[in-house]
Amino acid sequence: MAKEKELTAEQIREKQREHARKTLENKAFQGVVGSNNVRSNPLMYGELGIGSAQSTYEDVMNSSEANQVRTNLYKTKKAQGDNFGVYGEPSVNNYDVSMEIIQQIETNKSILSLRDLEEIVKNIGENMGYEFQVPDALKDYIPRELQEKIQMASIKLAREGKKIKAEDLIDSVLDEKERDALAVYNGILSKAYDRGVSLKTANYFADINQLGKQISEKYRPKEEKRK
Repeated sequence: MAKEKELTAEQIREKQREHARKTLENKAFQGVVGSNNVRSNPLMYGELGIGSAQSTYEDVMNSSEANQVRTNLYKTKKAQGDNFGVYGEPSVNNYDVSMEIIQQIETNKSILSLRDLEEIVKNIGENMGYEFQVPDALKDYIPRELQEKIQMASIKLAREGKKIKAEDLIDSVLDEKERDALAVYNGILSKAYDRGVSLKTANYFADINQLGKQISEKYRPKEEKRK
């Protein structure tokens, strides 16, 4: 059997970007992020938003995607416990599943270029009033690379016994365009993603739509019901 060709560094990065995009575009994962945001910010989204978010939360927690995350978490916890000789079975609740999915979303946001993340945000925020466009000069920056650049400088300074304020560290490590790109990511795109999926979750017509479905079903022709 021929040995499989090893992937180049760029091919690996491309696969990571493809996975990141699929994760951020996953409707169930978006529902998890959005419903958690709405339920944890009742004053921002109001009573109607909370009600619809509760329904979405219950649905996404029973989705195949959430169940797969639940299974993976169980296997990880079980392996860790077995390694230490722990007796019994681990439990995985909805809080654990939500945390894992939200962490995956946050991680994968930073892997994409601002160009790709902007496209996803625009698709989510369509007809919601989102207007910002990333300047062409900043579109190709990848937040994770900028974050790692800052982290490496911080580690180096720590080893040298030097202390520096976070804002001064960023100014010394990143040039002006890099700082602006990171600001666009942290202050606009990342937040816009979260707000977009939250507003989609906070469907203020959810209760009306549900009642409407019940009425429509009652008067739907019998022939259609049998199909």
